[in-house]
Amino acid sequence: MDERDTRNHGEEGDAVQSNDRLLRTLTEKSLAGIYLVQDGVFRFLNTNAASYADYEVRELIGQKSGSFIHPEDREKVRANARAMLRGERNSPYVFRIITKHGETRWVMETVTPFFFNGRPALLGNSMNITDRMEAEERLRESEDRYRTIFETTGTATIIVEEDTTVTLVNTEFEKLSGAPKEYWEGKRKWTEFVHEKDRERMLGYHYRRRVEPDAVPRNYEFGLVDRQGGVRDVIITISLIPGTRKSVASFADISDRRRAEERLRESEDRYRTIFETTGTATIIVEEDTTVTLVNTEFEKLSGAPKEYWEGKRKWTEFVHEKDRERMLRYHHSRRIGPDAAPRNYEFSLINIQGKVRDLIITISMIPGTKRSVASFVDITERKQAEEALKKNERDLKDKTHELEELNAALRVLLKRREEDKLELENNVISNLKKLVMPYIEKIKKGRLEGEDMVCLNVIESNLKDIASPFASKLSSEYLSLTPKELQVADLVKEGKTTKEIAEFMSVSPATVEIHRYHIREKLGLSRKKTNLRTYLSSLK
Repeated sequence: MDERDTRNHGEEGDAVQSNDRLLRTLTEKSLAGIYLVQDGVFRFLNTNAASYADYEVRELIGQKSGSFIHPEDREKVRANARAMLRGERNSPYVFRIITKHGETRWVMETVTPFFFNGRPALLGNSMNITDRMEAEERLRESEDRYRTIFETTGTATIIVEEDTTVTLVNTEFEKLSGAPKEYWEGKRKWTEFVHEKDRERMLGYHYRRRVEPDAVPRNYEFGLVDRQGGVRDVIITISLIPGTRKSVASFADISDRRRAEERLRESEDRYRTIFETTGTATIIVEEDTTVTLVNTEFEKLSGAPKEYWEGKRKWTEFVHEKDRERMLRYHHSRRIGPDAAPRNYEFSLINIQGKVRDLIITISMIPGTKRSVASFVDITERKQAEEALKKNERDLKDKTHELEELNAALRVLLKRREEDKLELENNVISNLKKLVMPYIEKIKKGRLEGEDMVCLNVIESNLKDIASPFASKLSSEYLSLTPKELQVADLVKEGKTTKEIAEFMSVSPATVEIHRYHIREKLGLSRKKTNLRTYLSSLK
């Protein structure tokens, strides 16, 4: 190679290096992301292109160009890139990428066919438009919210231009005006639905609002004429939309409220009549305890006229000091929760003459207010009667106590009587055993004929019965036994046969059998196999 060729080759090398530096300077200073893709991988990227996905340039060289495209957008990106390379698309296309840290970002891209080192390649230009896309999304959300609020606010609402044209109405205004959106939007002026008596005033507000917004009212009433010619009483709230000459107006139909106010006036008249003629002392009090209304019955009860009370005095003035703190606590609790204080309770009232009366109060909150209405019933006489009744009850208790003491003394006397009776019985039994029975035994040892011996045995048996509970028990438990039946029962118990009993009683054996049958029947043994003598012997 001669000196000229060497010099030319050196100059070309310098030129290539110079162009390479220029290219790198241009790409690095560019606001766009620039990259070169060949065989599906990155051969070159500038810093911007790599930064869109939070990578360093060195991390992406040699990596597949589609590796960080959002999976849902990859097919769409391929199709758009092919169309642009074939000249079928000129405008940039937008897609999402996934950053190194897993975040989603938006990129706008154009691609151009390119030759690199003598082979086909793809030159890409891109921009990170994430902020713009997010702003557009927020704007769409804002517009959606605005339209949703405008449509679902529940209030008839319209937007009007400076020339009074209605440009937007919602469904509630359709209902109020009786005409659809297509009738109003961009075709009619708001003056069409305003009653003629209010039109001039409202036109004055309309134009002055655009000069001095604070010089005209935001809220006022007017008559609205619907498409059917009906007139509605309406209250309007209207303001300019900031930065525009448009105004937004909302309407509340107060026709029903007007009728309700009329009914309320009638109701108040009825209420005042009832309040005055109820026959019960009644007052109305404010949250600060001021008495604002009293009726004639309360005038009588308190001893002071309405002019003394209404708007000038607090109810605490007529309450006895012993009840005041409790009732003030009820007063404040009731305004926190109506059920937090009792509706009925007793207290003492001091009238204007200083006399104390016992009252029962019935008190409730007036719905929708902090006021309460209270009615009073004078129970002074009832209290006095109750006190007298209590005194009588105390006296009765004292007398009852005295009677209980007398009863206790009587029980002691009765017990003593029973003890004396028992002592007497014991003495009789003791005397029988000591003074009579020995002589019976002595007689039995003598020579007696059969009938005399029977009599003596009977006498001995009866004397023993006196000393035992058999006779008394039999006669007390079976009071229906006749004297003859008692005599037969006694002989049976002693083991005498029917024949022996008949001879002793001088009756026939059949008569004795009848007595035995009646005894069994009265003792509840008629259908039992129980031996009569055994049974009678058990009654000791």
